[in-house]
Amino acid sequence: MTYHIENGRVVTPEGCELNVAHHCNLGCASCSHLSPVFTRSFVAPETAAHDLSLLAKSFRAQFVKVLGGEPLLHRELVTILGSVRASGIAPRIVVCTNGVLLPRMREDFWAAVDEVEISVYPGKEIPEEKMARIRELAADHGVTLTLLHYSHFRYSYSEFGTGDERLVRRIYSTCQIAHVWRCHTVFEGHFFKCPQSVFLPRVLDDVADPWEDALEITDDPGFADRLLAYLRSPEPLRACRNCLGSAGRLMPHEQRTRRDFRLPQRHPTEDLTDRAFLELLDRTPDADDGCAVDSATEWRSRLSGTAAGPASASTTHHTPEGT
Repeated sequence: MTYHIENGRVVTPEGCELNVAHHCNLGCASCSHLSPVFTRSFVAPETAAHDLSLLAKSFRAQFVKVLGGEPLLHRELVTILGSVRASGIAPRIVVCTNGVLLPRMREDFWAAVDEVEISVYPGKEIPEEKMARIRELAADHGVTLTLLHYSHFRYSYSEFGTGDERLVRRIYSTCQIAHVWRCHTVFEGHFFKCPQSVFLPRVLDDVADPWEDALEITDDPGFADRLLAYLRSPEPLRACRNCLGSAGRLMPHEQRTRRDFRLPQRHPTEDLTDRAFLELLDRTPDADDGCAVDSATEWRSRLSGTAAGPASASTTHHTPEGT
C-alpha cells in the first residue's frame, strides 16, 4: 500500500512519530535519535496538541508512536497522550520505551495507550516480578505489550559524511526508516520524513538550516498535495549526506557516556556502511537488520555468541529508536 489522498487527507499505511523527550536515561551506542548528546528537553503539551490537531486536517496515520529519548521521563506524558487521542490523527497510540521507568507508571497511563513497545537492552532488563505486574496492568486495560530484545545496533550516522552522490542516493532509496517503517516525525510545527532529519542537523556543526528537510505544517488548501509530493519525492534529504539510513555496519549493543557517544561516528560514511547489507536492501527492502528479536531465548543465545545470524528478510520494525 502506498500513500494516497482520501477525503482530503494523505493516508499512510504506517504511523507517525512524536518525540516527547529528546534526552534519555540510557546511552545506547549509535542511538538513531542521538539522545545521549541532548540535554534535558521536553515537548510542551500545548505544542504537541497544536501540531497534531493541525496535521490531522491533512494527514491520517494508522498509529502515533510516542517516543524519545525516553518518553516516560515526561511528567505530563498522560496529558500529551490525551492530546494525541483528541487530535483524531490515528486510531491507535503506541508508546515506545526502554522500560526502565515502566514499573512506576500509574493506571492513568495504561488507560491512555493502546500498545506499549519495550526495547530491552543487555543489562537493562525489567526484573521479572515487576514485569509480571506490567503484564497484569496491560491485560487489565486491553493494552498490547510488545517486547523487542536488542543485541545489536547499526551505526546510524557519520560525523564526516560523504560527497559520493550515488552512495547518498542508495542510502536514501534503501532506507527502511523512511520507506518501509515510514517513521515520519512531527516536530515543532514541522513534518519530517524521518527522525534522523530532525536530530542530525541539531548535532552536526556544518548544517546551516536545521529545517531544510522539513515541511511546515499549515492548514491552507494546498498542504495535503504538498505533503503527498514530499512523501513521494525520490530526492535524498540533506541529512542523507551524513545519515547511514538502514545500511550502517552492525555492532554489538553497548552503553556510552555523553562525552564519548560521538567518537565512533568520526569516520566517513564509506567506512561505516555495510556494503553487503546495502546490496541486500537493494533486492529486499524489508530485510531484517539483525538488531532485535522477539524471543528472549534467541536474544540470550545471540548475546552469548551461540546464535546464527538473522534471517534474510522480515517485516518486523527493528530499528533502534531513541529509547
